[in-house]
Amino acid sequence: MFTWFVGNHPVGHYIYNIRNPARMTQSDSSPTPANHQTPLAGDKTFFMKARIAKGQADPKSNEMRVEDFKWLSKEEIQREVSPRYWASVKNMLVEQ
Repeated sequence: MFTWFVGNHPVGHYIYNIRNPARMTQSDSSPTPANHQTPLAGDKTFFMKARIAKGQADPKSNEMRVEDFKWLSKEEIQREVSPRYWASVKNMLVEQ
């Protein structure tokens, strides 16, 4: 599949905050003792506007081992995700 990005900056982002960051930790790469742990606070997903020029996605011949995917319209996405997530991302999606 041949795609290209429209612009060089995200159209938006979504921030996921972990409810109890004390339970989840990640090793810190700073020069501190080896057993030092830093609590994770969440994650950010950036959305980029892109266009498909030609071709189709083929999950059988991918390097990232994707097993399934869905091509969804904006209305279909709303039915697949949580209401909180939908409220955050709906204005970044086009109507077509």
